[in-house]
Amino acid sequence: LGHRRPPFNPLYADYVIYEQLRHEFMNHPCVWAVFLHGGLIWWLALHSLGFDPLPSVVKGVSTEAVPFGDLFVGDGGQTYYDDGLSKEEIDFMCGTYYIDLHECTTVVSWWPRPNAWNASGLNVSFWSACCKDWFQTHLGNIQE
Repeated sequence: LGHRRPPFNPLYADYVIYEQLRHEFMNHPCVWAVFLHGGLIWWLALHSLGFDPLPSVVKGVSTEAVPFGDLFVGDGGQTYYDDGLSKEEIDFMCGTYYIDLHECTTVVSWWPRPNAWNASGLNVSFWSACCKDWFQTHLGNIQE
């Protein structure tokens, strides 16, 4: 969501803008990559679009995979493409802001970024009831 100068303390109005931008982002062709990412990123995608797009995601790579996706090289040297997200797109999905201080940049986000999510104990390879409860509680805290 870009760079900000201190003192920046995001408000609920900032979250509403982020949600609107995230919903708009989910209408782009890279939507498949968002669903394939898994974890909290996947749940944020579902929160934006619901379950309706899921059947198209499992049909194969999107037309955006070759110019914008991830390149894989097989054992025989063959190249394969799959839908993937850039670091910037992942940070955007998490609602990340960069606060520029004098000598460094502080990173804050509405939702845990993948490294924090993976270390949280909630990343158990499926979206559990605990994950759903955590999400609803966190969303409620944001809305207060």
